Amino acid sequence: MPKSLTKNKNEKPFKLTLKDKAVKSAKKSARVPGVPAAITLDFAREWTQPRISKKRFEHVCGVAAVGDLLAKKAGVSRLLVGLACYLHDCCKETKDKELIEKARAFGLKLTAIEELNGHLLHGPVAAQTIKAELKITNVEVLASISEHTLGNAPMSDISKVVFLADCLEESRPKDFTEPIWQALSVPVPGSNKKVNLDRAMLVACDLSLSHLLNVGKPIHPKTVDVRNHFLGIVRTVEKSTN
Repeated sequence: MPKSLTKNKNEKPFKLTLKDKAVKSAKKSARVPGVPAAITLDFAREWTQPRISKKRFEHVCGVAAVGDLLAKKAGVSRLLVGLACYLHDCCKETKDKELIEKARAFGLKLTAIEELNGHLLHGPVAAQTIKAELKITNVEVLASISEHTLGNAPMSDISKVVFLADCLEESRPKDFTEPIWQALSVPVPGSNKKVNLDRAMLVACDLSLSHLLNVGKPIHPKTVDVRNHFLGIVRTVEKSTN
């Protein structure tokens, strides 16, 4: 992790624990539109835990920790990011066939590639499940959960933070995470933003596409569209400063 994105020397080291100290200060839910007052970060974590394996739960806690760090740097709601991070993989271990069935039951329109690769639906199905069971209707939380695998064009900053936190969780390979951390550290011309979310999204998309090509896995057309979307944003910014 680049030094510019680590905590200062007076703060405790950035470290993953199942208690998730990084988000401890944001336990209680404020009055946020579309988020029932009873839905705290602790509630979201405890609701998710029995639905996934221990290893997956450790990943989820790691995503929440990185998400909280990025949320502070990006100046977005730590509560909304935290909720999306804790809930994003609640359907990750659901079988492909069941995901397809649930997606249809929720009225989602499926593409041909989704019909053949049901795991791609775990984000959208999770968002609909959370809306139905937890009564969360906050658009940014639901979109962040739905978009955390394939992304979207456009995406809110909260959704970008959740997507990137999922990419940067500490169990990910260093050759994947380091270029994304570096992209986050690139100054945004004409802005006082502390993290460059758009450049990081572009790098993350490029790395994901390269991996899919190398292992011979199918590529969802949306992945290409999202990559091109962020390429356009980055190039426009670069041209404006030349």
